[in-house]
Amino acid sequence: MDVARMGCVFVSSAVLLAACAGVSGGGSRTALLSAADSETSALEFRAVATKLAIRVPGLVELTGDRMLARTFDPELRRRALLWKLDGTAAFQQALFRSDPLGAAVETWTLAIQVQDAVESKDLRDTFGNLQPIAQEGARSITAAIEAETRFIVRRPEGYTRLKEFVTEWAHENPISLPFSTRPSIQPLLARIASSQQLGLMEAFGSVTASVADLNTKLDIYAASLPKSIRWEAELAAIDASRTDTGRLALATLQSANGVLGRANTLLSNEGMKELSGAAVSSLRGERVAVLADIDRQRIDTFQRLGQERAAVLSGIDGQRIATLADLDAKIARGLEGAERMRAQTMTDVEGMLTRTLVRIAVALGALMTLGALLVWLVLRSGALRRPPTGT
Repeated sequence: MDVARMGCVFVSSAVLLAACAGVSGGGSRTALLSAADSETSALEFRAVATKLAIRVPGLVELTGDRMLARTFDPELRRRALLWKLDGTAAFQQALFRSDPLGAAVETWTLAIQVQDAVESKDLRDTFGNLQPIAQEGARSITAAIEAETRFIVRRPEGYTRLKEFVTEWAHENPISLPFSTRPSIQPLLARIASSQQLGLMEAFGSVTASVADLNTKLDIYAASLPKSIRWEAELAAIDASRTDTGRLALATLQSANGVLGRANTLLSNEGMKELSGAAVSSLRGERVAVLADIDRQRIDTFQRLGQERAAVLSGIDGQRIATLADLDAKIARGLEGAERMRAQTMTDVEGMLTRTLVRIAVALGALMTLGALLVWLVLRSGALRRPPTGT
């Protein structure tokens, strides 16, 4: 499907969505909402995105936990941990888009892409006997997103049009693990919204919404951070077991367990203490390595959060500068218009005064002429009545 037709389908779907929703609320309008001619409140879209940002990662984690409970195979457990880590990060990235309508559309698209991926042959070989659990989890994620979308779209036709749009795009852009390399629908949505130019009030509202959304994102990130660190630690332990050093450490622990099992009958007290000391030393080394990796992951996570915060603040500063520039331009245009009106008014007043003076001069001339004629008539009438003098 070409970009122009996809854009037309999206705009018509979003317009019908807004009309069906029938919500007239507060919140700033974004470029994408303006492109869709949406009357739906941006706050309602953000509320749905925030709700899904808690619900969807929970479903991803639940599915991963079911996979881990099903198998003890290190490779399958590694893939289950990657499902939790990569799935949580991908859905949070989609749900935390700055445009609320764009976040809803990308999240729905990503859910369908994940569902298509887990039902494909490639991931069937990857997950093995865990694929039914992954398929059930993907379907539950899609169902949760569709339920929230259906709640916003109160008429079936609006929901059907939007579902056709995201489903068609998702089928045409398949994904696989890792989900972070997936094709995103955001470039298409950006091209749809690129023709919109926000005014002063819309730009200021967008800045306010960005600051409010940042607090919500940080709260959700802070809640999911300990889980991500724990999953990274478990994944690092599995990866370590795949190396020669890791295999040696596991073999040493297994050997120590076997010796301790036979120590009651075969070894003396001194030998048991020596073996116990070796096992404790090995366990302490593993503990130090795991804690060091956890600390590295924590530092890296906080650095990423700091970079995102700096990027958001940079965007806010850019929007502020653009808003002030737009305000200055509007004030300059207003002053120029006022100056033109003043000049035109003065010209009109001068012309009116000139015409009035000319008319007054003509009237005075006419009056003087009439007065002279009247005097002449009076004098002539007196001369005619005077008796002639005698000779």
